[in-house]
Amino acid sequence: MNPTPVKASRRRTVLQPRATALAAFGLIASLQPALAQTADPQRVEITGSIIRRVVDDSPLPVTSVSSAELELRGHTELKDFMLELPQANSLGSNAGTAGPMTSLRGFGPMRTLTLLDGRRLAKESLVNQYVSVSVIPRMALERTDILRDGASSSYGSDAIGGVQAFYTRKSFEGLKIKVAAMQPEASGGADEQDVGLLAGRGNLQKDGWNIYGALEVQKRAILLRKDRPELIDPAVLATLGINNTSGLGSNAAPGNFTDPTHPTSSQRTIRWNPYYATGCLAGYSAPSISGSSRTCFADNENNYRPFSNDNDITTLFARGSLMLAGHRVSLSVNHGFYRVGQYNDPTPVTVRLTSTHPYYPGNGITPTIAGQTLAGRPIDVLWSVVDTGPRIRRDEHTNNRVVLESEGQLMGWDYRAGLNIGRAERRTKFGSGWVSASGLVSVQGTATTQFLDARLNPFGLQTAEGLALLAGKNLEGRTYRLHKTLNDSVDVTVSRELFELSGGAATLAVGGELRRDGWEAVGFADNDPLSSLNGLVNVLGQDAAVAGARASSSTERTRKISSLFTELELPLRKNLSFNAAVRADQYDDLGETTVNPKLSVRWQPLSALTLRASANTGFRAPSLPEVYSKETERTAIATFDDPLLCPTVNGVRTPAAGYTSEQVCQMANRNQITKVPGNSGVKAETSRSFNLGVAFQPVREFGITVDFWETQIDDVIGTRNINFILANPSLYTGLYRRNADGTLAVDAVINTPGNVGSILSRGLDVSLKFVAPKSDLGQFSAGLDVAYLLKWDARSEDVNGNQWISALGQYNDVVPVNPNAGLSNNTRGMNNRWRHVASLGWSRGAFAAQLSQRYQSKVRDQNLATRTGTGTTGPRNVASYEQYNLALQYTGIKQLKLGLAINNLTDRNPPQTNHSGYQGYLTSTADVVGRAYRVSAEYTF
Repeated sequence: MNPTPVKASRRRTVLQPRATALAAFGLIASLQPALAQTADPQRVEITGSIIRRVVDDSPLPVTSVSSAELELRGHTELKDFMLELPQANSLGSNAGTAGPMTSLRGFGPMRTLTLLDGRRLAKESLVNQYVSVSVIPRMALERTDILRDGASSSYGSDAIGGVQAFYTRKSFEGLKIKVAAMQPEASGGADEQDVGLLAGRGNLQKDGWNIYGALEVQKRAILLRKDRPELIDPAVLATLGINNTSGLGSNAAPGNFTDPTHPTSSQRTIRWNPYYATGCLAGYSAPSISGSSRTCFADNENNYRPFSNDNDITTLFARGSLMLAGHRVSLSVNHGFYRVGQYNDPTPVTVRLTSTHPYYPGNGITPTIAGQTLAGRPIDVLWSVVDTGPRIRRDEHTNNRVVLESEGQLMGWDYRAGLNIGRAERRTKFGSGWVSASGLVSVQGTATTQFLDARLNPFGLQTAEGLALLAGKNLEGRTYRLHKTLNDSVDVTVSRELFELSGGAATLAVGGELRRDGWEAVGFADNDPLSSLNGLVNVLGQDAAVAGARASSSTERTRKISSLFTELELPLRKNLSFNAAVRADQYDDLGETTVNPKLSVRWQPLSALTLRASANTGFRAPSLPEVYSKETERTAIATFDDPLLCPTVNGVRTPAAGYTSEQVCQMANRNQITKVPGNSGVKAETSRSFNLGVAFQPVREFGITVDFWETQIDDVIGTRNINFILANPSLYTGLYRRNADGTLAVDAVINTPGNVGSILSRGLDVSLKFVAPKSDLGQFSAGLDVAYLLKWDARSEDVNGNQWISALGQYNDVVPVNPNAGLSNNTRGMNNRWRHVASLGWSRGAFAAQLSQRYQSKVRDQNLATRTGTGTTGPRNVASYEQYNLALQYTGIKQLKLGLAINNLTDRNPPQTNHSGYQGYLTSTADVVGRAYRVSAEYTF
């Protein structure tokens, strides 16, 4: 909720230069000469409180950045700001389809609360756990606040890690047009275009009304791995234990085949290829060099997969405000839409050929293999359907919200009331490259073996007849997954001054909120198993995501949360104030009521020195999908070795006796089951946090703040890190699914949500700000914002006797408790000891410039045994990373603002990593685009 105004007659007066400087702590240096302003101070909305206050009254650690600062930094999306925030371990440059996520303190996006104008939005619909910044209307923004402290007493019990609060303009008059473009220096994709419009009429103070609207459209092209050849160099990747040269052939074109009914059982899983001896199929595959393999290897990783997806973002925001007898009534509408296109391998499918099939080896088209006798037995072909190209998945995210609110004064109380209606959906569609199975394959008897149509060739490119057959089965444009969420609420907050104390008036705020959260999974009959395919889904390749979204998995659940909250501000002396807040939230579906207090104090013993402290608790209920899903959801496991049957000995993979490499090593196309129906045993999380801070401003031009914080989260909800499970098979034998012969099943691991343990983290935040006096050379400024992590521990009952295990300076999958569970990249969080953003600024007349540096310290690499053997760099660290950005601005032409930015000024590549979740480079938190140039122009009419 947004804070409630207090009577203007009781506003306090402070020195404006100091108030402005203290408000700037924690920011990158602004080029605006804010310290020179002399306007009277106003009580403003401070994130984390429901009482309006003078800026330097806040006892909480808040980073506030204006929209002008965001524009000056040369960012192309809001995600760029979140990625450079030192206190966040955010994910934004990866190839996922969920959109960028903010993870304050590295506690996971679901523990970072996102607010727009003090109220919630409907969450991303698939996992129902967070809001992506892609739906925030950047063109309408006035400022962004990051509260680096829990806020359960103010906004809801689930604000454990902190709050990212976006505030739009209250009104706007005039017309502003913005255009921008970003072009990487290297050829290939990742270029961006941006067009924005802001228009409004009416003066709220003079005319008593205002209406304005903001529209922005952004487009970003895909960046494929093959467009950055220096990042896929096989020789370099080999030193990291990553074999991107010809490995053991799996699905390929021409297809590799097995002899499943060979009289000798050990021969049934060996793979062969009739074109191995002649070089396979140039451009699509190459002969394998893995051991004694005689297969063709398709390098899908480098030919089809992206470093970053294409992305279209459209945001529309409009607000109409009216003054009625001293009351401000407003109606605002927000529409956010973003589409993500993810490129995947061509359809991988195993098809059976009988001896009568035209393309059966030896029937006149496909050659036989010297020395091999099939004797007319059926063969199973691991085919990659390259003729249809990569499978492109289109995820369309929509987030809409309408807010009707009123604020003013009634019977001596200041009030603020609002009605909030939010809706979101995530619609996943087939793009190109997907085809149905019916008419291409058939099944016989009661088996699910797929017999290939005689017109199709699994050993090469198709004839015109084959291409026409595939084209007629195209699924492009069909929605195969649909999830919806809602967030409706009504809230009222009232406040007034109660009595005078030595330091000013004691102020009380009281409020209540009724909220309804909803989640719906829509299953489609198109995804139901077909009797004609003996229980298979009619999608060639049997994609697991499609199979889970069948009609029987449809479900709709709502949760009602009733809340009461209050806050009391006690200024005991001019330099000493206490604040106490408490919130009670009742969850109807859980039958639980949680009460979360927060206490804070601010003491200013010297005019240049301020001390502050706060403590709070939190409570996060399991998300609706974690409890009520009717869907069994699967997540692909990156290529791995069976931890029991393919151990690595002296850097060499060694199959157990009786098993072949094909059965137990370098396994692909395996899943972990991450969601099951009726998961009602999950309990809520609880947390406790405290913060101790000091702000010191010895002179007007310089200030520093230091904050020490600690947070512990118990009963963490989530799944265990899959890499931890694979690295510790003896701990989790009950989680593995195996076939009758002992090999891992397709659904290899059961890893469903539960309460997996606790997290304990503490650290220091340090911010420095310097703004030099103006001179003939202009005005110079400098800033430094540091997050230093002192501890990041986790514990779990089934590991290490429930004792704490440190993941400080490491990937967090060295511990069993995963703060990112249930999200894309859920194994890739890392806990850098040191992160910072530093900047130097200059302005003179119509010119301004800013040079900034984003830095993160090294972490211990994952160092799996399979990636640290002979020929690799062995156990290693992921190197530190720094990125420099330079932004220039010119305002010398009336009504026109021109900008030029050079991002990644030194053309720094991401650091190398041997983590199994990446293919050599850390692409989720470091720049993979390379040096890029951004130009922008903004004209105000």
